[in-house]
Amino acid sequence: MTFTVASDSPSARTLMRWQFRLAHGLFDATIARLTVEALRRPPPGRLASAARCCAQAVLCEDLSVKGLLAADKPLALSTWANRTGMSEIPPPAVLADWRAWAWCPVRIDLAQLAVYSRAVHASTDAYLAALSDDVFDAVDGETPAGLLSGLLLTLSMRRGEIACLLALDGPLATDSPPV
Repeated sequence: MTFTVASDSPSARTLMRWQFRLAHGLFDATIARLTVEALRRPPPGRLASAARCCAQAVLCEDLSVKGLLAADKPLALSTWANRTGMSEIPPPAVLADWRAWAWCPVRIDLAQLAVYSRAVHASTDAYLAALSDDVFDAVDGETPAGLLSGLLLTLSMRRGEIACLLALDGPLATDSPPV
């Protein structure tokens, strides 16, 4: 089967930027709907809180795009150090195991995290805008598109986790892990 691409079809880079804008908009809308009560509600078992799901998604994008793909210092470790909304960035050993971070004594300021999130999203868009279209067509299969697609999935999954956590019934616990 042969596919023909029209000359006015958007490029892979343009489509990727559109996908990230959409995912970022949905993610930001989810963060905006979170309440303090919802953030303090302890998740069942060893799940991460809604605030930590948000923080993980934003930090993962920052480290992956700015730190890995752009080969630059991530915002959380440079211009946004101590302003991410997280009382501390997880150490490298914990970054390898996000479930362990769910129970570390890290405090999250959701309002500041939302501002950091918008900065990360702008940084990702700037990275995507600067890419040439041919990087998505590498013959060896090693392109930024694989990691970027994984980040899109992470944003979507974390948004879904947050929605599930917010839908849980039950009273707020007074003896919950820190958010």
